[in-house]
Amino acid sequence: MLFNSTAFAIFFTVVLVIYWLLYKWRAYQNLALLIASLFFYYQFHYSFPFYLMSLITVGYLFGKQIGKVTDAKKKKTLLIIGVCLLSFGLVYLKYSNLLLSGIPMLSAWQASALGILVPIGISYYTFSSIGYITDVYRGDIEPEGDYVTYAAYISFFPHILSGPIPTATMVLPQFKEKSRLTVEKIDQSVGEIVWGLFKKMVVSDNIGTAVSYCFRQSHDLNGSTLLLGAILFTIQVYADFSGYSDIARGLAGLLGIEIPQNFKIPFSSRSVTEFWRRWHISLTTWFYTYIFNPLVDSLRFLGNSSIVIALIFTFCLSGLWHGADWKYVIYGLINSLVLVYEFFTRKQRKKLFKKVPVFINNWLSNILTMLFICFLLIFFRANSINDAFYIISRVVSASVVSAPVQYIVKYFSWTIPLILVEYIQKNGEYTWDMAHWGIGDRAPWNTIDDGKKKAIGLAIKALIYSVIIMAIVLYAKKQNMAEYYYFKF
Repeated sequence: MLFNSTAFAIFFTVVLVIYWLLYKWRAYQNLALLIASLFFYYQFHYSFPFYLMSLITVGYLFGKQIGKVTDAKKKKTLLIIGVCLLSFGLVYLKYSNLLLSGIPMLSAWQASALGILVPIGISYYTFSSIGYITDVYRGDIEPEGDYVTYAAYISFFPHILSGPIPTATMVLPQFKEKSRLTVEKIDQSVGEIVWGLFKKMVVSDNIGTAVSYCFRQSHDLNGSTLLLGAILFTIQVYADFSGYSDIARGLAGLLGIEIPQNFKIPFSSRSVTEFWRRWHISLTTWFYTYIFNPLVDSLRFLGNSSIVIALIFTFCLSGLWHGADWKYVIYGLINSLVLVYEFFTRKQRKKLFKKVPVFINNWLSNILTMLFICFLLIFFRANSINDAFYIISRVVSASVVSAPVQYIVKYFSWTIPLILVEYIQKNGEYTWDMAHWGIGDRAPWNTIDDGKKKAIGLAIKALIYSVIIMAIVLYAKKQNMAEYYYFKF
């Protein structure tokens, strides 16, 4: 069941009604969520819920045991064993092909591993489980004593397939508190769902046609066309993934659960470092908290070299997280090297930029950063490392000045409403947060009483939602439903 399917709409409506009928009993609400999540996951393959529940059981038991032990060495040993057990399925199911390739003696084992279906979203709930037992080990959170509560948290269906990755310290306590749903929360959640559906169904799915054409016919196209294809792919991935995250946040909000924001206007970034503070925030935070920081601490005796090593290792691992292919490792390595450069030259660049007008500096930094990201994401979309380097070589060759085909150019029209709305709401706390639209700074608006302001605001939003829903309905008649791009990770 995709979020943009009729089947999911019916499923969620039933879950929502049952969930709020049980609002007096938090334990029953969690049980209802657990059953709903397992049923949702079952729709993708009958075996997926069994793997998920086994992982949940391991995390729950190790969390309780780590919380009981007082001896530091035993506690650390339990953590290491727990992380290894939780990681084993992910490593074996997702990376057997990469790890065992080229080893003749293990060819039979490799073949059997490749025949196993990899559960959708395995990376997300595995990372959530590892994060939980690590937080218990550090004392950041008490071990959860109720199995159903913990299971409902890990399996929570809005984010199970493609994130965001919720931290136990932020989200798990919400499964123990009595849920409340306010008018403001409904307004915020509905807005995020509607805008997320627009991003996915109108923007991402539409321009995906042009992107597929570019990368499929890369050997027959000129450099300018391939460059436009790479830019469109960056927008496609953003619209697809951030659209899913917006819908997930909206669905969770209607269930009284707040999950973290996963994107914060990444196209406004003026450096690669800033980009990773705005893009897939929950994953970046997870790697920073559980990989980068501990590694820097353990290598502190190396001085600044510890940062270099930790950055390279973390981003290569992050690249590998996206798939069992060396092109993702290269993607992570290039990222890390640029971040190392930005870290060690930040003072020099700051002095240099003082000589350049702020307006020019901001725009130039933004354009160069996003061009770099577009080039980097070619490794994501290309079929192989060789194809990626071929496309890049075509883009930087003389053919880049040739005229692009109209077929590609026309698809940029779909990005205009996306970029416009994202820019307008860049300072908002959530989608359609009208408090940051500048209306409150206008004198005529300030003379209106609060009741009328709310009514006007709701009328404006109703009009916006109507236009967006109309676009979604009209578009859905012309397109087959496409799977969310990040499901594969």
